[in-house]
Amino acid sequence: MEVENHVFEVDDLILSKNLQVILDLLDECIMIVDKQGKIIFYNQANEKLDNLKREDIIGRHLTECFNIVEHTSATLQVLSKKKPVVDLFQDYSTLSGNRTISVSSSYPLVHDGEFMGALTITKNIYQFKKLMDIISNAEKPIKFYSADNNYTFEQIIGESRALMNCIHIARKAAKTNSSVLIYGDTGTGKEFFAQSVHNASGRKGPFISLNCAAIPETLLESILFGTAKGAFTGAIERQGLFEEATNGTLFLDEINSMNSNQQAKLLRVLETGRIRKVGENKEREINVRVLSALNISPIKAVEQGILRQDLFYRLSVINICIPPLKEHKEDIPLLTKFFINHYNNLINCKVRAVSSEVAELFMQYDWPGNVRELRHVIEYAMNMVEDEEIINREHLSALFNEQINQDHPDDKILSFAMASNNLKTGTLKTIIEDVERETIQEVLREVNGNVNEAARRMGLSRQNLDYKLKKYLMQKT
Repeated sequence: MEVENHVFEVDDLILSKNLQVILDLLDECIMIVDKQGKIIFYNQANEKLDNLKREDIIGRHLTECFNIVEHTSATLQVLSKKKPVVDLFQDYSTLSGNRTISVSSSYPLVHDGEFMGALTITKNIYQFKKLMDIISNAEKPIKFYSADNNYTFEQIIGESRALMNCIHIARKAAKTNSSVLIYGDTGTGKEFFAQSVHNASGRKGPFISLNCAAIPETLLESILFGTAKGAFTGAIERQGLFEEATNGTLFLDEINSMNSNQQAKLLRVLETGRIRKVGENKEREINVRVLSALNISPIKAVEQGILRQDLFYRLSVINICIPPLKEHKEDIPLLTKFFINHYNNLINCKVRAVSSEVAELFMQYDWPGNVRELRHVIEYAMNMVEDEEIINREHLSALFNEQINQDHPDDKILSFAMASNNLKTGTLKTIIEDVERETIQEVLREVNGNVNEAARRMGLSRQNLDYKLKKYLMQKT
C-alpha cells in the first residue's frame, strides 16, 4: 500500500467480513467503486449521511445514485484521471432526494499496476466542525444549531386545500403558547412551518432550530441544558439552547432520535418550566416555547418505542401533519415557477417555464423527496439550460429521468395498446395519450363516474387524475 502517493493496492483492501464490520463502525464514510464506477462497498456512515440503503445502490453506477458531474465529484475525477483528489468540497443530491454537503478525498485502487477503481473517504463537514469545536474547548458558544427565522406563512408556496388546511391550523397555533408537533415526510417543509409559527406568534426572543439526529447522544443533554464549570474534565460554563432561546422558540427536529432517558428529561422541562445544567444542582426557570417535528407518524413512533407516549402527549397539544407533495400535486406549477424565478436571480438565467412535456412528467411523478426534491431537480436543470428559456426533458438529470421511466414506463403502455389492438399511427406521445384517454374513460364508466374510485383502481392520486381529466377536457361526473 503506497500511502505516501495515496495509491492503494487492492490486495490490501480485500473486504473480509471482519473488515466490513470494522468499516461500519467508523464515523468516516467509506465507499469503494470499481473502474466502471459501480459501487462495490458502502458503509453505514455513508448510509446515514446520504439517507440511502446500501442494498439499493450496491452494483449501481455512481451517477444512478447521486446527482453529480465530474467537477463536483472526487470519485468521478479519480475514475477519469486516475490521480488522487484530496479534500474536495461536495454539494449534491441523492437518489432519495436528500441534499448532502461534505468534504471527500478519493484515491486510486491498483492491482499489479492496473487501475481497478477508487476508494473514497467522506466527512460530514457539520459533524467535523462540531468535533473540532469540542476538542478546542473554545470559550464562545458552540453553534450546533440554526438561528435563522426568515420564513412567514405568506412565503409558503401553494394553494391546495391540503396545504391551506395546515396553514390554517398553524396560524391558530401561533396565537397560543401551547406545544406544537409537526410531522411529515423528509423534504415537506416542517421547519418552514415552525419558523412561520414563531414569526406570527409575537415572541420577542430568537428562533433556534436543532436537528436532534445530528448530535451524538453523549452531547445532546449539555447542548440543550448547558454545562457548569468543572462538570467534566475541561468543561466550561456554557449556556444551553433552552437559555439561548429565552422568550423565543426552540424547534427540535427528529425528536424521536433522543433516547428514552433524554426524552424523560425533556418531558420534565416541559412540565416544570425549569432546567438544570449538566454538573449543577440548582434549577433555572425558562421562558421558551417548544416546537418539535417527526418525519414519521407520531402514532407509529410511539408504537415502535422510539417516542415516549407521555412525551408525545406533552409535545402534541397541537399537531400539524404536512402532506407529501404527491398529495397536493396541484401546487407543483406554483412551486416550479417560484424555484425558476429563484434560480434565475441566483445563477443569472432567463428561464421562463418548463415545457409541456416536463410539466406533465412533474405531475405524474410521486416525488419521494417532496418539495426539496423538486427544488433540486429544477436547480440541476437551470444549470443545464445555458441560453435557453424553456426547461426541456433533456435538461433533467439522468437520475431523475431514470426514476420517471421506472414509475411510468412507456413500453408498458405500448404493450397494453398492442394487446388491445389499439395501436394507431402517430407519434409515441399521441399513441400514449390516446391509450391513456381511452383507459380513463373506460374506468370511469365502470365506476359510474366515481373519480376517487377510478383513481384508486388506476393507482393514481386524486389530484393526478383531476389533472388528466382537465388535460383531456373530460368533464368530471
